[in-house]
Amino acid sequence: MTGRTIKSHDPDLDQTILDMSSACHRLSLAEEHVILAHRMENADQVLPGAIAKKEAIKDTLRARAGRLNIKASALRLIIDEHERLRISMGRRPTLEQLVRSVDAATDLLRREAQKQSSHAIQANFMAKNGQHMAEAGFEAGEYLKAHA
Repeated sequence: MTGRTIKSHDPDLDQTILDMSSACHRLSLAEEHVILAHRMENADQVLPGAIAKKEAIKDTLRARAGRLNIKASALRLIIDEHERLRISMGRRPTLEQLVRSVDAATDLLRREAQKQSSHAIQANFMAKNGQHMAEAGFEAGEYLKAHA
């Protein structure tokens, strides 16, 4: 791989990045809106619309990713890293720069997923243990009341 442009290596990917960068940004905003909608008092009214909007954007991304024969999440990572590099460098990155950036992001995402998985296991254990102790506390209270 040389320092050539993405367009010279893969014109379809280059055009997809240009066409879909705003969709990826809108998807991030829609995902944040879904999270916020969960916390709202009228979540049952707001949440379905927020989810529908998010899914519509995802469908657009899936369709475009299908043309390139990759998963939508992979395309999104490519576009997100391209945009991050474009903003920080002040110009569009080369394919080699984009590859290195995606590799680094993948490594970071893998480590973050492992950490979150560990937190989920710990939270699950704490929830089960808390439920067990609550049941034991109820039984202990009943026993003491019966013998008081």
